[in-house]
Amino acid sequence: MTINADRYQRVKEEARRASALRSLAGREISPLPPVDNWTRRRKGAASLLEFCRLYFPEKFKKPFGKNHLALIDAFQRVISDGGKQAVAMPRGTGKTTIATVAAVWALFSARRRFVVIVAANTKEARKLLKSITTIVGTNPRLRADFPEICVPVAALKGSALLARGQLFYGEATNVQMGADSFRLPTIAGSPASGSVVASYGVKAAIRGLAAEGADGSTIRPDFLFLDDLQTDQIAVNPRRVADLEEIVASALEGLVENGAELAMVQTCTVKAPDDFADRALNRELNPRWNGLRFKSLEAMPERLDLWRQYRAIWFDSEKKATAFYRKNRKEMRKGAVVSWPEAYVGKKYLDALEFYMVKWCDNERAFWSEQQNQPLEANAGFFKLPAKEIAKRLNGFDEGTVPEDCAKITAAVDVHSDVLYFAVVAWSDDFTGRVIEYGTYPKQRRSYFAKNDGGLETLKSVYVGENADGRLFHGLADLLTILKGRKYYPEGNEDARGIDRILVDCGWKPEIVENAIRATDVRLVVPCKGVAIGASRSPMRQWPRRVGRVFGWHLLDEKVANLSLRTILVDVNYWKTRIHEAFGLSPGEPGSLSLFSRSRRDAFRQATNGSENTDASGSSQPSPATSRAGAHRMFSEHLAAETAKLVEHATNKVVEWSPNINRPDNHFFDALVYTSAAASSLGLITPDSSVNR
Repeated sequence: MTINADRYQRVKEEARRASALRSLAGREISPLPPVDNWTRRRKGAASLLEFCRLYFPEKFKKPFGKNHLALIDAFQRVISDGGKQAVAMPRGTGKTTIATVAAVWALFSARRRFVVIVAANTKEARKLLKSITTIVGTNPRLRADFPEICVPVAALKGSALLARGQLFYGEATNVQMGADSFRLPTIAGSPASGSVVASYGVKAAIRGLAAEGADGSTIRPDFLFLDDLQTDQIAVNPRRVADLEEIVASALEGLVENGAELAMVQTCTVKAPDDFADRALNRELNPRWNGLRFKSLEAMPERLDLWRQYRAIWFDSEKKATAFYRKNRKEMRKGAVVSWPEAYVGKKYLDALEFYMVKWCDNERAFWSEQQNQPLEANAGFFKLPAKEIAKRLNGFDEGTVPEDCAKITAAVDVHSDVLYFAVVAWSDDFTGRVIEYGTYPKQRRSYFAKNDGGLETLKSVYVGENADGRLFHGLADLLTILKGRKYYPEGNEDARGIDRILVDCGWKPEIVENAIRATDVRLVVPCKGVAIGASRSPMRQWPRRVGRVFGWHLLDEKVANLSLRTILVDVNYWKTRIHEAFGLSPGEPGSLSLFSRSRRDAFRQATNGSENTDASGSSQPSPATSRAGAHRMFSEHLAAETAKLVEHATNKVVEWSPNINRPDNHFFDALVYTSAAASSLGLITPDSSVNR
């Protein structure tokens, strides 16, 4: 029995050793095959363009257009030297594919060691990570020329479990394959040894992101690939756009190691005017992003009248529309420039121009957004300017400075339970308006915020112990007292000017508004109320004449219910339209509206050689407008917050304005409406009213 037991143990040990040897042989991947083509490898590692052509012919079957070449050159520059590059290309032209290949090239050429992919959400980010792992593990040309990178990954066949035991000459390769990260094999002499790719949704908590290198050192991200970060919901909401900008500027850009040069590549699609992508691509607003904005059609056809005929035919018959194009092709192609003629390889249309113009026929709004990266403002016409255009209308004056030809100064307050919004405008006789001040009461610590943001200074935080009505009364009375005491100075003139009329919105809490006015100055301050006069409603000038009713230009002065003071009723549809038309004129042009160029704080700093302006007014003072021309952002976004639609009823045409649920803050817009109406109530004549009075 003892002899048989010993024999059994020897057989068992021999079987264990054999199994261990087989297991070791299965995990051991040495030796690696030699490099198949050193010339091709060196050529691809030196040039991103050659890397795309030599190793990815199946992804780039069509010839590269000039826009692709410019994009690839820009990506190579940023990856090699650091910096930022934002790019918007028409949908379907391969910008994300090029960016993904660029990330692979950055690792294989040893230009970058830690690539972080950030997308709108985790799912989209993981898809891009999966694309990179698939490329590394399955591309036959890369495997032939970069065996030290690709062979260990290919041997795993996508198994994260096998990766744990993989050996190269008895040493662990340390390949890691997870849902959100991928570590390349640790192979001595490999240019990408131990390099890392990670993927995250843009809202993930990734501050302080780091990985451990093969030698135990800490690796920090050095290449960020940002892919279409904004959703449709973000694009139409200025608050969310601002939040996304803050995430990119702080959380993402802060990932790099101190002293290192981070490379950032951003692919994006402009979905709405002044959205996150539109702002990133704006070289004036964000010059460091070096935005590239490519279009399918660099120039639209001159004969859009013929293309409109084409569209009318196309709705009924695509074949007849193509026949119409064939017959009029020479005229319909005039002026048109297709950026990538090779993009269309089908037979249904005569050429790439017809292919793109069919997209224009099918959905013009989508065409301008997805193919031209110039989205149209929804429901707008010439009368509505986007926020970024309003913010550019600077008049050269400092905040609080009035022109020498100033005839009147008016102000208005938009009333809310927590924060009060005000604006002050200086007017010339020809109704040229210059915004000389705007702000909030109480003063805010931030230059950009939304009314429903947390952490704001509110009336409740100033008037502790008061109920809601008491807070509103005291806050409004204090603000009106401050505005009453404001003094504004013409350039080169010491004669101070005060405000000639202040309107206060009494549409909410009219009794409290009236009490605050009585506590200030009933001769200076007048309650007002907005009235939306739509196309189906009689214009104010046609309202019945009666005792005590005084008519003005799209406004009237009368006694209203619940108030003993006379109230100015304002046709807000007219004045909102007039404001956008006025901002559409050049600053200083008769009838125009414009913004101050430099804040009091900036002017003070320059006058004192950069010293800090210490505001001793305390938190109970209204907040100053934000500094620098570009910082009119919040004010201009309020002015562009509403939707506008030209409505016809019988013979009447009216631009009707309505709140946009995605852009709820319009309070400075309301204040500017009332300042304009106040100027008219003082006798100033608008250009369009002069012929009607």
